[in-house]
Amino acid sequence: MILLLDVGNTLVKWRLQDAGRIPGQGARPRGEVPGLLEDIAKDFAAVQVWISSVANSEYESSLGEQVCRLWRREPWFARTEALSMGLRNSYRQPAQLGVDRWLAMLAAWKQARSSVCVVDSGSALTIDFVSPGGEHRGGYILPGLDSMQQALLSNTDRVLCDAATPDQLKPGNSTEEAVDNGLLLAQAGAVALALQRLGGNFSLIFTGGNGAVLQRCLQLGGVYSEHLVLDGLYLLGQSGTRSGVDPA
Repeated sequence: MILLLDVGNTLVKWRLQDAGRIPGQGARPRGEVPGLLEDIAKDFAAVQVWISSVANSEYESSLGEQVCRLWRREPWFARTEALSMGLRNSYRQPAQLGVDRWLAMLAAWKQARSSVCVVDSGSALTIDFVSPGGEHRGGYILPGLDSMQQALLSNTDRVLCDAATPDQLKPGNSTEEAVDNGLLLAQAGAVALALQRLGGNFSLIFTGGNGAVLQRCLQLGGVYSEHLVLDGLYLLGQSGTRSGVDPA
């Protein structure tokens, strides 16, 4: 049994995977992860733990200590590399590319088997391009919808934004609609312009908490894959390229 953890800035997505079977998966706020691991350990005594993490070293160290205490083995932390399973990093310093982006690109490229654009709309909006041969052609990082909303409203005294997820790009007929639809327009416009500037025929794969909304509004086709980072983490772990500690 393998426990996959995608440690983000606010949430941790998790999946229990036993070959093709998935006994459980979900998401928890980062602060609730110790309790989640305790609960899983009650039902599964022998678990390998593979982790994608954008957290700081202190958090990773604490997480590793808990895994060792519960399952008597070191977890494996995936890291961004210059080359993984044919996917080639474009960064001059490969480790500076976020491991969540790297794993999402790996899963998307393997899924598309062609040139692919990966759009991850979460706490940040990231847009990454991969060629058919696995060359990362670069990407963009922007504030996510929630971050943009907070930045706008923190400097505005009398604007109240609708808490509902925006799902349209029409001009707003109230200040609330204008804010909601304007923020989504900025996100959708960034993706459309990025695709236009790079040219070519890219398969579109969306992920992240707002990915499905963005896909629907853009009307450019593509697919939504909710757990793309976990998919990439599983692929990389299964490939035999784990380094440092063998969790098997």
